Amino acid sequence: MNMPTPDSAINGIANVRLPAWLLPAGWPLQAGEPLMADLRFDAGKISSLQPARAGQTDLWDACGALALPGLTEPHAHLDKTFTIGRSRPPRPGLLAAIETMHQDRQHWTAEDLRQRARKGLDLAAANGVTRLRTHIDWFEGTPPLAWRELADIAMPGVTLERVALAPLSFFADAEAADLIARTVAESGKDCLLGGFIHSSNWDPAAMTHLMRSASRWQLNLDLHIDEELSPVAHGLSWLADNLTENKFSGHICCSHGCALACGSEQQAQEVLSLLAAQRVTLIALPMTNLLLQDAVTGRTPRQRGITLLKEAQAAGVPLLLGCDNVQDAFCPAGSYDPLDTLSCALFALQLDNLFDQHSRLICDVAALTGDTQTGLPLAAGSAASLVIFPGSDPLTWPLNSAARLVFHHGRLTHQRTWNEDLSHES
Repeated sequence: MNMPTPDSAINGIANVRLPAWLLPAGWPLQAGEPLMADLRFDAGKISSLQPARAGQTDLWDACGALALPGLTEPHAHLDKTFTIGRSRPPRPGLLAAIETMHQDRQHWTAEDLRQRARKGLDLAAANGVTRLRTHIDWFEGTPPLAWRELADIAMPGVTLERVALAPLSFFADAEAADLIARTVAESGKDCLLGGFIHSSNWDPAAMTHLMRSASRWQLNLDLHIDEELSPVAHGLSWLADNLTENKFSGHICCSHGCALACGSEQQAQEVLSLLAAQRVTLIALPMTNLLLQDAVTGRTPRQRGITLLKEAQAAGVPLLLGCDNVQDAFCPAGSYDPLDTLSCALFALQLDNLFDQHSRLICDVAALTGDTQTGLPLAAGSAASLVIFPGSDPLTWPLNSAARLVFHHGRLTHQRTWNEDLSHES
């Protein structure tokens, strides 16, 4: 495969294999798989998407490589990232990780925050991420240092969203809740209100204040909710009922939702049906939840610790997968590569048909923002931003798919090579 020249504009890409969910209705098939596609670019945008034809010599030939639109990282923590070397929890589990991270905040200077966040964004961009949403801890009524520092970090080709992550107890007072919401709203574009909602801090009045303040200030919500394996967690069921009775002005994402897997099937179906009706997006975070849920020293976990993704999918709930924490007290491993997250979900959730169907879980910007999707991500008029996976095939992807070419607005911006398999002689 001849590679295009880095950072030079190309006319388009020929012979590229796109997933079935990304193609317009009626796209021709061959042996049950979609035909290859030709994409033409004009001024950094896609001008046409057509079944591949021979003789497109003015286009770069992808030779049948798999491709996706720019990837989405819907849930990260850039303020916490890359602190595991100095911040290891003394015992497993979510609450121990929270306590350890509180202690590490003494190191969070402006330079420390910028250096770690920049490293995370660099890795995400090189992996093909074009939109990243980071939660930022708030433990006072005024914006923390990380909120201000991350506002000034820019990465070409990556839209950075910030979520103010405050404990639910911060919203117990209606005036305090409104002050936080106002501050977030005045922080500029791509800022959201969040909250950590757990049985340890459950307060229905605080939830009411949180919802009303977000609506008053025209803010979207992204909630850490029911991050526990408890059949009596209140967050999602309360939210589903509240949205049925009260109109909310914006879009809501619910991250984690582990408790859905602990109650009855009937209860879960009722909650998911209500969330689907309100177009609430559910974000599953398999890596961190597998590490933190049902975590006991010296004992193999009995429960998977992940929300009911397949049931949510069947109910029509918009879905995404996120990395959550990367190399900190919550998750000592992790990466800013959505393919790693999807690989984890492949085994933890027993997914199949990953490329043609479930690759959408790491690409669907509309599910993250709640915006009305007027067309498919690579339709004519959309940004010519793609990730190409040379050497991968749709049956084994995303495994063995580290190699990639990242295009932003029709230009090659990142290229990662791979090691050829070693030859072995019998």
